Amino acid sequence: MAKTINIAFEQRHVIERAKQNDRLAQKQLYDAYAPTLLSICRLYIKDEHFAEDILVKAFFKILTHLHAYEEKQHFFAWMRKIIVNECIDFQRSKIQKVTYSEWDDSLDSLDELSSNHQFEEEYIQSFIDELPVGCRLVFSLYVFEDYDHKHISNELGISVGTSKSQLAYAKKLLKEKLNKKTIHNGKSSEKKYKRNF
Repeated sequence: MAKTINIAFEQRHVIERAKQNDRLAQKQLYDAYAPTLLSICRLYIKDEHFAEDILVKAFFKILTHLHAYEEKQHFFAWMRKIIVNECIDFQRSKIQKVTYSEWDDSLDSLDELSSNHQFEEEYIQSFIDELPVGCRLVFSLYVFEDYDHKHISNELGISVGTSKSQLAYAKKLLKEKLNKKTIHNGKSSEKKYKRNF
């Protein structure tokens, strides 16, 4: 318990110093959170070099907006929102318009992907990378950020129906890929997601 309190106190102290443009404190925050934040970027951006660029850009925004962070907020959740928004903005700027594959409403009735599938994180990431950009964005926002379809439609400028069909399409593609991949030597690390696929 005391250790948790000390860690929380130390984090608050580093954040306060970073707000005062203390370069060492800013570097401490970057070193502590960059690897995890980069993995979030990779959920949305296939190219690792672009993902790293977005991380740097987003972290600069985090540091310059630290004054807007309130202690009652969870610090990591606050940063994550900035990172996700930066990833969405990147996808919007990279291509004139993200295309959303044509798909019919019958996909809404697809069974959930089985939670019995267990794969290394690198395989899951490679499966997500292969999704078309449109349904990858919808899938990632729904599964990893816990956005509902109305929120997704507002973020991406698409209809709720399109959001639902893209999620269903992503599930279909991922289910096909997961069914083709066997568990390597019967060993795997299961990644905990907020929602079942």
